[in-house]
Amino acid sequence: MVSLLLLLLGAAANPPAPARRALPSRQAPSVVLPARPAPPRIPARPPRVPEGMSPCLEPLRPTVAPSRAVGETMRYLIDVDGLSVGTIDFKIERRGAHDGQQVVEYRSLFQLDALVAAFVPVRGQAAALVPEGGFWPVKAMNRYDLRADHFEEEVVSDAQGKLLRSERLKNGEKKTAERRFLHPVLDFISAFYAVRALPAEASGCVVIYGNQRAYTVWMSADGEERVQTPAGMRPARRYRVVYASERSRAPIAGRIWLSADAARVPYRAELDGRQKLVGRIHVYETGRP
Repeated sequence: MVSLLLLLLGAAANPPAPARRALPSRQAPSVVLPARPAPPRIPARPPRVPEGMSPCLEPLRPTVAPSRAVGETMRYLIDVDGLSVGTIDFKIERRGAHDGQQVVEYRSLFQLDALVAAFVPVRGQAAALVPEGGFWPVKAMNRYDLRADHFEEEVVSDAQGKLLRSERLKNGEKKTAERRFLHPVLDFISAFYAVRALPAEASGCVVIYGNQRAYTVWMSADGEERVQTPAGMRPARRYRVVYASERSRAPIAGRIWLSADAARVPYRAELDGRQKLVGRIHVYETGRP
């Protein structure tokens, strides 16, 4: 959930460049980019971070497979400075074959009526295709409307998740970018599921790519406490989070709470930016293996 909020905050603060093309609600992302991008002519290096924040040299890696339970659904209520502004849904849509390999399709739908103090509405969807044997996406997309603009981005990675090719459109105007990274890179949706597959005491960093920029996210275990859920108070593990994009002037801090059981369901997330954003779980359906 924190990862998708990064996408939306980045969009509202500095609108990117993604265009109008209808996507059926249950259709897998149709990416017209090459399935295996050619290596860019730029060297691999960690993404830039603002002063006072360490670059991510050795990202965390899940120690178990991310959840693949088809139908698993989570809905979050989003508050901005205490005002309820909308919802974000996550769902494991299906498992199947793509480009000769077995993948899991993860999806998210978001509808926020006031993302920032100016009450900017954001509505859209995102998806990722993640190989059964991995945790990074081979294809990812996000499409959303912000103010009077329509944005789309589709990203294709190589088999190792280190070489990316992004095609982004803003009202039909296209911009293409190619990037090389030192380690597998996540998108906003796969990051949501990868965090759940990390060890309970995990502390370290991950790199997320979206909006044609890289985000460095640091997290550290910060104890346990009970948090409010629709089913009552539940035990959770708390983590401190600090993140920034390679264009940020300063990092932003936050916290996330994951259930203390093996499912590691994200119960709550908070971000302390110009406005305080809070996401709290409202619906959880387990799905089927």
